[in-house]
Amino acid sequence: MSSRERALGDVVAGLLDARLDPATDRFDAELAAAEADGRIDAQTARLLRWWQRESLRGLVEHARRTIPTTVVALDEANSAARTGNEESAAAWARAEQPDRSRTIDLDERRQAFVSGLSEADA
Repeated sequence: MSSRERALGDVVAGLLDARLDPATDRFDAELAAAEADGRIDAQTARLLRWWQRESLRGLVEHARRTIPTTVVALDEANSAARTGNEESAAAWARAEQPDRSRTIDLDERRQAFVSGLSEADA
C-alpha cells in the first residue's frame, strides 16, 4: 500500500469514526425493550448486539481498505484517459496534414510517361 493510500485510509477511517449512528442506538433501544418485555432473553440480546457490531466493524474495515485503493485507481485511470486523448488528438492532427511525399504532380508524371514512350520507340 502506498503512502497516499495509507493517508487516504486515515481520512476514510476518521470520517467513518466521526459519523453518528442513530440506527445502532435505535437497535439497542428496541433490543432492550424486547428484553425488558420478555420477548427475548438476555443471552440472545447479547448475541444479536455482538453480531450487529461485528457487521458494522466489517463494513468500516471494508471501506478503509477499498476506498483509498479505488481513489488511487481512479486517478490512474483518469491520467491514462488524458494521455490517450492527447495521443488521439496528435494522431488526428497528423492525419489532417497532407503527406507531400505521396502527392503526385501530374505534369511531372505526364512528362515521365511521354519520355518513357520516346525511349521505348528508340
